[in-house]
Amino acid sequence: MNSVLNRASRNFLWRHPWQLALAIVGIALGVAVVISIDLAMESSLNAFNQAGKAFSGVATHRIIAGDGGLDEKLYRRLRVDEGIQKLSPVVNAYVFMSKQTDAGFNLIGIDPFVEKSFQSIWQIRKNKNTSVELLTRLITEPNTALISEQTASRLGLNIEDDLTIDTDHGERRLKIIGLLSPNNAVSEQVLSRLIITDIATAQEVLEMFGRLSSIEVLIDKNQPDAAPAPAYTPSLEISAPAPGRSAAYTPSLEIIRKALPGNALLVEAESQSQAMREMTRAFSINLKALGLLSLLVGMFLIYNTMTFLVMQRRRLIGSLRSIGVTRRQIFKLIIGEALLLAAIGTLIGIVLGIALGQGLLYLISGTINAIYFHIDAASLMITPLQLGKGALLGISATLLAVLPPAFEATRISPVTVLVRSQLESGIRRLIKIANLISWVFILSGMALALLSGKSIVLGLASIFLLLFGFAMMTPALTLMFMKLVERIFGRLSGILVRLPARMVSAEISRTGIAIAALMIAVSATIGMDLMISSFRQTVADWLQTSLRADLYVSLPGEKMPDARAEQDQRLKAKLAELQDVKMLSSVLHTNTIIAKDSVSAEAGAAAENDFTKVSVFELNEKSKPGFIFKHKADNKLWDRFEQQQTVIVTEAYAYHHGVKIGDKIRLQTDQGSEPFEVLGIYADYSGDQGHLAMSRRNYQHYWPDLGYSGIGVYAKDGVDLQQLENQINKLITGQQSVKSDQAIYKASMELFEQTFTITETLRWLSAAIAFVGVFSALMALQFERTRQLGILRAIGITSGQLTVLITGETALMGLVAGLIAVPVGYIVAYMLIFVIYQRSFGWTMAFHFNPGVIYQGLALALIAAALAGILPALKMAQTKPAEALRSE
Repeated sequence: MNSVLNRASRNFLWRHPWQLALAIVGIALGVAVVISIDLAMESSLNAFNQAGKAFSGVATHRIIAGDGGLDEKLYRRLRVDEGIQKLSPVVNAYVFMSKQTDAGFNLIGIDPFVEKSFQSIWQIRKNKNTSVELLTRLITEPNTALISEQTASRLGLNIEDDLTIDTDHGERRLKIIGLLSPNNAVSEQVLSRLIITDIATAQEVLEMFGRLSSIEVLIDKNQPDAAPAPAYTPSLEISAPAPGRSAAYTPSLEIIRKALPGNALLVEAESQSQAMREMTRAFSINLKALGLLSLLVGMFLIYNTMTFLVMQRRRLIGSLRSIGVTRRQIFKLIIGEALLLAAIGTLIGIVLGIALGQGLLYLISGTINAIYFHIDAASLMITPLQLGKGALLGISATLLAVLPPAFEATRISPVTVLVRSQLESGIRRLIKIANLISWVFILSGMALALLSGKSIVLGLASIFLLLFGFAMMTPALTLMFMKLVERIFGRLSGILVRLPARMVSAEISRTGIAIAALMIAVSATIGMDLMISSFRQTVADWLQTSLRADLYVSLPGEKMPDARAEQDQRLKAKLAELQDVKMLSSVLHTNTIIAKDSVSAEAGAAAENDFTKVSVFELNEKSKPGFIFKHKADNKLWDRFEQQQTVIVTEAYAYHHGVKIGDKIRLQTDQGSEPFEVLGIYADYSGDQGHLAMSRRNYQHYWPDLGYSGIGVYAKDGVDLQQLENQINKLITGQQSVKSDQAIYKASMELFEQTFTITETLRWLSAAIAFVGVFSALMALQFERTRQLGILRAIGITSGQLTVLITGETALMGLVAGLIAVPVGYIVAYMLIFVIYQRSFGWTMAFHFNPGVIYQGLALALIAAALAGILPALKMAQTKPAEALRSE
């Protein structure tokens, strides 16, 4: 019996290739979107992790400091005074190839003969026999460097050629003395963006004299202090351990921490990677939610297709049940078909996901670069786990979508399964039940949004509950709308005008699902459009308010005390002396350590010492109105800001850290931790982690002068700004630049649009899946109504009238989907703005009504439905009445 059932199933499926293809496309697209997002996101983060291992290798910990770096004397003190030998000093910064601003490289200065057990990626090479001679040249010859073979080939360079790079301080030349050979794909990716030099060369090229970026530390956690450790090859600079200590001395973490100055931290090597992952967590969750939305829309398509395949065989199923086939066998048959479709669709989805992931990788890594942190050029990393997750999602979604039609086929008796009207009457009873259940989903979604605290995942879950609730309500709303259309147009026109509405209602088991899928895609599109337009307007208003100066001088690069800070001071003095300059303001963007007991008890304490961003402002009367406070503020606030030990915090910082006005934040200084009272909270959309802001007077009281990150120039009235800009350009050097407020505004808005490119792409993919769903439903209706439409042709309806009839039906389906999607889209936008984005990024923004979004949403629904109906309409119009009447 099973062989007969399988043969009957196989023969039936082969006779309906269109429906099979559309179902497979729905599964494949949903799986592809989910997999591509996961692959692109993980590959971007992996690129950051691998770049760190280029010089850290298997280091367990890292000593880091804020801007200004570490004094290189600390390295000697730890090696000589404390006898800690498994240390690797590092100087690193990003540089660019001259005249190729897109070709960024990580320049790393290292001690070439440092402890071999660090196993840095650059040390693990195929040709180890040339190491000693090559590394000796790296130390003894100034301005020498190593690059990978692939980089040399790409740039057309050979050994002994000069490599010209652009740093923050101008052009520098390095001589290539050797090429690094990667031994696997991972090291090839990392080395392709790496330039290796000696520490002294890196310090000279980057003008970091006497400073280090970090010190890598290798601690054997399984050994106590003074326990034996592997043999050590001493550094060229420091060859002897501390008196009384063995060359294999392994220190405890506490010994190292006690030796550190106030501006330095000892952190686990993996903690920075975890911090970066946590920083992008909200971004990742939102992208994956968009992928799941595509899969949800695809589930409607799968449900529709499997329902069609079941209902097309209602006579066959009835006959099989009459001759003794059990309900269990029918159920297994349908589940088996679904599994076959799921397997094929998932395999195609995996292939498409890998291809789509390559495209999304560029968009996602670009967004991370622009908003969060710098990552080197990433290549797509494919792991079995990620592919397995996508396959599991695809198969699970398919089985979940096919359960209702599978149970439906086994529930109806052999007699009633042969009657189509029985199906539709049963569906209408289910619609009434679904309408009641929809309110449970909608109310549950609202309750979850209100009661889920700061959880992003639960916030997104509430949106999915709302969407699913409104989707379940869609068939009932469709029936109501069709009755209204019949009443309005039935009195004014003939039967051909009333027929499209009746056709939609009569086939609600099929049209209802297609309309629901299209409604979800369009409402998500409307919601995303409203959110993006509201965010765009909020950011535009913030920029116009914040950009108070006429011109802005940017001073990029690592901030160092002493000489470099003095250069910034001299530049500022020269700017003040210009005849057309009325006044100046300045800002320094830096980092400082926030102490363990950072925030007063009311707001909660930090778990451990960590760096926090600080903006140090030197303000004037014109620049102060550029701060948009989230509360009422007066001049007393600015007096206290300048005179007292206080800070103001961004809205994002206050949200993520639970900070309120009046709380005290303790910051680590060389004199110990000091409390700073929070005076105010202000809007800032430059980053989603937030930062502190303090006056320059306060900052210089506790920390060394690091110069400036930017200087605002306020021109006198009537001054030619272009002429003033030209004068300033003559004073600046290297990577320093000057831009007008309008140029900065334009660049900022372009960056804003870039960050939402990925969102736009994923949103249109969801709409494409919904389009396939509507097309699938209409193709199914075409097969089911062949005899019905044949009768219409036989009684005199022309092929043109039949085309108009079917097109009118699809237009009504699109119109209903659009009308329902408009209010649902507004609800989605409200949830995104006031729930998801606030929880993700800590920002609040105004809801800006944009009527154009409504028109676009309605147009999208109508056009998608109309396009999906063209082929079925033409196919039915070409069908001869005699053939149609013989089809059943």
